Amino acid sequence: MQPKLVTFDCANTLIWTDWQPHTFAVRCAGIAGIVLPRGAAEKYLELFIAKLPEFWLVNQRRDLLAWREFWVQQVADWLGVLGIRDRDPLELHMIGEKEIFQAPSQTFKLFDDALATVRQIREMGIKVAVLSNWDHSLHKCLEGHGLGGEFDAVFASLEHGVEKPDPKFFKIALDHFGVSPSECFHVGDDRVDDLEGAKSAGIPVALLDRAHFRLEKPVITSLNQLKEAFEWYA
Repeated sequence: MQPKLVTFDCANTLIWTDWQPHTFAVRCAGIAGIVLPRGAAEKYLELFIAKLPEFWLVNQRRDLLAWREFWVQQVADWLGVLGIRDRDPLELHMIGEKEIFQAPSQTFKLFDDALATVRQIREMGIKVAVLSNWDHSLHKCLEGHGLGGEFDAVFASLEHGVEKPDPKFFKIALDHFGVSPSECFHVGDDRVDDLEGAKSAGIPVALLDRAHFRLEKPVITSLNQLKEAFEWYA
């Protein structure tokens, strides 16, 4: 088959990531030279989980300033609970933004096969999109790591209030491009979110497993093998 649309997962498909909110906060505090008390990571996660409903709503506003305001307040609350009152929450947050949006980063790194593959697919006349369980920062993160302007659309789950493996999230992309499930192809690294999610939406799919030893349906070991994976569904 030659699909009309290819949707890519982002985290650990296009961009390697080592991001969890609480460990990332501790990493940024270390960069800032802040000595944290024992249990600081757990306290951060506790505060964040309590704010998850608010976080979902903030992302649906699709406003970077609103997104930033949420995280600065999260940092302020965290530092307050830890009794650290001599550090600026905005300063600490901006260290985090640099880690997220700029290369080189300890947290995000573009895979070597990502950019070339996306461009190759586009040269075939196929539309390309990102369909990722991510927050509003996805757009700026793609830009910061060399993928800005490479996609015809970018769908971040938290902006839409639904996430993979829910087939409703895949349908958002299908409806946007006016294609049927059989005219789309999805690739991602998560067996549930990507493989099972795409299948539940009726979309042909490849599971990316860079540690796997050979190409065999439904597994590819590199994005370079996407064209070969299309033939699985000929």
